[in-house]
Amino acid sequence: MYFFLLSFSEMGLSVPLVIILVIFGGFFLISFFITSPNMDTKGLLRVLYSKPVRKADGSVEYPESRNN
Repeated sequence: MYFFLLSFSEMGLSVPLVIILVIFGGFFLISFFITSPNMDTKGLLRVLYSKPVRKADGSVEYPESRNN
């Protein structure tokens, strides 16, 4: 029994396109691993449930109390 196989050219993939896909895929993985420590539940809920206070210098502060 033969398996149903497609070549890269039949799928519309060429060598430059595969290289571009690998580069962007690698960039995605690297950026995901760099930013994943900032994606904790406590930090996300703090941003979603609090009212941010913008300071005069442009920075944003998220107060811990919810009485604002």
